[in-house]
Amino acid sequence: MKITKKQLFISAIAVVLLILIIWGFMPSPVPVLTDEAGYAPLEVTIEEEGKTRVTDRYTISAPVTGYTLRLQHKVGDSLEAGQELFRIQPVPDLISARQREVTKAQLEAARTRLQQARENLKLANEEKRIADLELKRIQNLFEQKIGSEQGLDNAQLAARRAAAQQASARFAVDVAEFELEAARSAVQSFQSGGTSDQVSITAPVTGRLLKIHQKSEGTVQAGTPILEIGNPRSLEVQVDLLSTDAVQVAAGTQVRIKRWGNETVLEGVVRVVEPSGYTRISALGVEEQRVPVIVDIVSPHNHWRMLGDGFRVVAEFLLWQGEEVLQVPSSSLFRTSGQEWALFLVEGGTARIRQVEVGYQSGLHSQITGGLQEKEMVITHPDERIEDGVRVKVQN
Repeated sequence: MKITKKQLFISAIAVVLLILIIWGFMPSPVPVLTDEAGYAPLEVTIEEEGKTRVTDRYTISAPVTGYTLRLQHKVGDSLEAGQELFRIQPVPDLISARQREVTKAQLEAARTRLQQARENLKLANEEKRIADLELKRIQNLFEQKIGSEQGLDNAQLAARRAAAQQASARFAVDVAEFELEAARSAVQSFQSGGTSDQVSITAPVTGRLLKIHQKSEGTVQAGTPILEIGNPRSLEVQVDLLSTDAVQVAAGTQVRIKRWGNETVLEGVVRVVEPSGYTRISALGVEEQRVPVIVDIVSPHNHWRMLGDGFRVVAEFLLWQGEEVLQVPSSSLFRTSGQEWALFLVEGGTARIRQVEVGYQSGLHSQITGGLQEKEMVITHPDERIEDGVRVKVQN
């Protein structure tokens, strides 16, 4: 049978139509975004709001029950050690026999606290001496190209911390001496039978007036807080972390202090993670277990001289860091049914699933420790349409 040209033409059209019909029913490639696996620095951090507070704060209280005169000082005033703050006139009729005995006991307690503070100062002086010697030794090794830069940084940090602890110990001695003198004045006013003159209350340390609890004159009970004194140049940061985050932080952890009203990022170091937490209700009404973490500011004071007591800051705790880390976007990773980490690669226009081993994870990127090579293309946001073998179209 002879095939005519007309039959060939019709057959060709039928084949083309069949191909078009098959192609029309075939699933179209899924558009995807991809990124290349590569080596780059990676940091694992925790970020939380905190607030500054004066490290060494002293609350001046009424040593005896009596009548206080109106305070002439204002919040923010600079005070010198020994400068008179206010006067109080003991009122014998308001003083009970029990209060007299309590005051005598407070005198003995003040003597004990002063002795303890002096011993702590001796220890702080010795720790400062050892820290300075260690810093000098590390500096010599570094100059001889033997020591590491990280070792030098750690020694400098230890020396600064020892200096801060020494200053705090000196402050504690000054405060203890003031408490002893105040207790002596109270006992003397009782022994005089109420005929003594007004008791002058002076500043125990040099600093600034932070808060006034009672400015107006009037009768106060012994132990009533009157005002607070501290040194704003000695600040620390309190950050209340979630308990699940606090277990990853330890003394010595590096901290970046930022968004405090200036673009300068301050350096800090964790001094202590307090051993007990508390329950706080979040803005959404959820109960959270929080743990206070105290951070020392180690940047020079002229970098943060505008910071004061009770200022808001954002603290970023550095948990881990690496310089050359193979990483991919965290959004590309997912768990398989066997709870293994996996991702999708693009190979020849087709999505291929690959199980990988994941190390450290930050908010945006994750470390890959096995199962992936550099420069392989991964799908950054796989959805339910992406399966192994599905055709994809890169739309970067």
